[in-house]
Amino acid sequence: MSYFNIKALKIPGIEQTPLAGAVRHNERVYLSGANAAARGLGLSDGDARQQAHAALDQLEESLASVGGTLQHITKLTTCLVDRGYRAEVYRAIVERLPNTHPVSTGLVVAGLPQPELVVQIDAEAAIPSKPINLTRPYTFESWHGQGFPWRGSMVIETDDEYFVRGQTGAHLDHSGMVTKGRTLDAAAQQADVALGNLVSLLKEAGADPKDICKMTVYISDRAYRPAVYPMIGKHLSGVRPVSTGIVTNGFAREDIQFEIDVTVAKKSAGVPHHRIRPYHSSAARYGTEKQGLNIDLCMAVVAGNRIILRGQTGMGLDEKLYGVGNAKHQAEKAMENVGILLHEAGAKLSDIAKLTIYVTDRAYLAEVNAAIMACMGTHTPALTCVVVKGLASPELLMEVDVVAYKGSGS
Repeated sequence: MSYFNIKALKIPGIEQTPLAGAVRHNERVYLSGANAAARGLGLSDGDARQQAHAALDQLEESLASVGGTLQHITKLTTCLVDRGYRAEVYRAIVERLPNTHPVSTGLVVAGLPQPELVVQIDAEAAIPSKPINLTRPYTFESWHGQGFPWRGSMVIETDDEYFVRGQTGAHLDHSGMVTKGRTLDAAAQQADVALGNLVSLLKEAGADPKDICKMTVYISDRAYRPAVYPMIGKHLSGVRPVSTGIVTNGFAREDIQFEIDVTVAKKSAGVPHHRIRPYHSSAARYGTEKQGLNIDLCMAVVAGNRIILRGQTGMGLDEKLYGVGNAKHQAEKAMENVGILLHEAGAKLSDIAKLTIYVTDRAYLAEVNAAIMACMGTHTPALTCVVVKGLASPELLMEVDVVAYKGSGS
């Protein structure tokens, strides 16, 4: 694994800490979340277009350092602090990614690393040895009437992975949402359609849904959790992915209440992925309480030499919550968990390629980042930070996602 474009990215708590703009392992490229902070463009007046171009400049520079271009981007997760910025941001993306049909997820978040930022782009990329395959590419002159053109795909297949567009309760024929309600029943209906779409798309692309390694579940209200997770359990019975649950302010359209992202790695030499510490969610604690979610999950997935962890919080592996009311202490416990789980998977902290850090208040970001990066020593992974509306329970103040490759670190 190679770490490139190493520099300080002006992230609270670790402003002077070197991080990798890009980390490449074979075809796969992990990129740090890109924004305008380093270049200072559009910060003074909240110019979304300038900030988007600055973020794309950062991605372009990082990809070039590993032999890639913006055309190698496979997935975009675009975080905005207000849905009103979408048109300017996506026009900039279309301008910079001509003839590209990435899969995408669009979120409205509570905040970004600096208060002046209005957009951050978390991109995934691959530099495969053979041409990619697109499933259901599409082109819109005006994306759902939002005033910008958009080209995308539902699934992109590379040598080692399937990248999937974030799935919502929208029908696959682009005819709209199954329901626009904001009730528990409406959230369940959206989740049911989204998961049905996901399974159908993977099969259409030639993927096995049982190769899903990770899911990131976004909902607009924590109250929807008991409605949507049983639908995931219904459609992904027997899969046991790792999971991260995020409560976010909004989505690409106001009528979306649920969205799911997945990581789908192909089997290595035909060997099924190894699931570490499987559990049933109804028996697990989230914060101080159990939640009757009725879904089978696990703590870590080993796919070849890639290791993907469940989002780690202040919940210890002993099902106790540590650091109540203290984000720094929760981060320290989360990283203790990360070290244990990586060890069980045959890896160590220096094998980490990418960290994604979520906090529920920007005020926590500096101390959480500092605590997490203190565990990294001189190691320089890619890093993305986002301020979110909430996590699986109100007591959880932070969460960290981890991807590592066995034997790649020092």
